[in-house]
Amino acid sequence: MNELHLEIITPEKTLFRGNIELVEVPGKRGRFTVMQNHAPIISSLDKGGIRVKDTNGQELNFDCQNGYLECSENKVSILLN
Repeated sequence: MNELHLEIITPEKTLFRGNIELVEVPGKRGRFTVMQNHAPIISSLDKGGIRVKDTNGQELNFDCQNGYLECSENKVSILLN
């Protein structure tokens, strides 16, 4: 079974890289959660918080002013502006 892998990057640096259980993001049309085996999606992100639950159950939070999310084949990439 493939684990869900997440990268959160800005033009300056990588904020997070690792395997996760889920990521909850502020989509332009409302908040949504990406979990393992999620259907492929590309979404723009709005202002709000990004909540990550890693494979150890630890929750991490990141600020989002705007950005984009892409998910395909258990790999999630978030680019924050």
